[in-house]
Amino acid sequence: MTAHAPTQTPDREHDRHPLPVHLVGSLPRPLCEDPVTAMGWFLRHRDGAELTALPSDRDPRWIIDWLTHHLPTVPSLEQVRGGESRGYDDMPYYRVRPGQHLCSEQVGLSRVEQADAAFAALDRLPITGTGEAPRVQVGIPNALDLSVFAFGSMDAAREWLPTMQTAVVHEVTELVARWGDRLQLQLETPAVLVAYHLTPPEAWPALTTDLTRQVAGVLSAAPLARWVLHLCYGDLAHVPVFTPTDLDPAVLFLNELDRVLAGERTPMPTVHLPVTSGDSPPPTDPAFYAELRHLRPGVEVIAGVVAEDHPEETREALRLVVDALGRPLAGVAAACGYGRRTEETAAANLGLAARLAREWSVR
Repeated sequence: MTAHAPTQTPDREHDRHPLPVHLVGSLPRPLCEDPVTAMGWFLRHRDGAELTALPSDRDPRWIIDWLTHHLPTVPSLEQVRGGESRGYDDMPYYRVRPGQHLCSEQVGLSRVEQADAAFAALDRLPITGTGEAPRVQVGIPNALDLSVFAFGSMDAAREWLPTMQTAVVHEVTELVARWGDRLQLQLETPAVLVAYHLTPPEAWPALTTDLTRQVAGVLSAAPLARWVLHLCYGDLAHVPVFTPTDLDPAVLFLNELDRVLAGERTPMPTVHLPVTSGDSPPPTDPAFYAELRHLRPGVEVIAGVVAEDHPEETREALRLVVDALGRPLAGVAAACGYGRRTEETAAANLGLAARLAREWSVR
């Protein structure tokens, strides 16, 4: 396949700067166990790329530690099914004990404490050639996803979604109160796209209303914070829940979310939009990206296209995203975090992202 040259041509050479690289967050163990090690790894391997923020996620499998280690300690919960979380058919889930009530304080994710540790680590890292210290990115798993994972299904999750929403909103407001504009918050939600996958298209309008209201409720808790919305197809064991055939559900959801947030006077977050998953190459059929032509103009997109084993397909996918959007990107990234990769493949992915960032200049 022949690589295409970038289509963006700035008027003046000095107006050009590389596309930022977005890091979804996680690293494999043992790199993720200490924030100095994790953040230092990203800085050493970015190859001069500008980063949207510097993450220090602790769980290489996203929320599996919370699911398998924290929830069993909650007195009001009892396990319905065990599992080692080695795959989607091996997941534990829970229910509230008869006569018990689940409180939001019991199901928190300790993100405030983790952010404190990350900022302490930042002060110990040699930050060179970047001017101001980078923002610290804190991943915020969506309340819907926490409910689905904890209780085993969309239906079972509905009763306790308000409790999870309260827990997430509390942590978000505490983070912003403590760290303000030094943060980048990343709201992470595989459940949104999985819900569309499991729902007949004729029911998508009602689903979209429910999903956007729930997500907007989290984002509007900190309307002045810098947010990235990370959509996802799942990556447990580096395998997606499903493989997308187009971007139609994502565009439908994002357009309605943009409309809802505008009505609430809450800014639309930058969207990290994955177009590949697992070890698969990104699609190179223009039809896959066609719906991006209908994405509302105010929605900024980070292209989640980088697949280290498929550099030419990655370059082509990046071009197709830009062509379909008809406007510059906000960044380039892998489809998901690096926690399910080896250190070597994680470094290869970040290296390819950095090269693409230099090739694609924005104004």
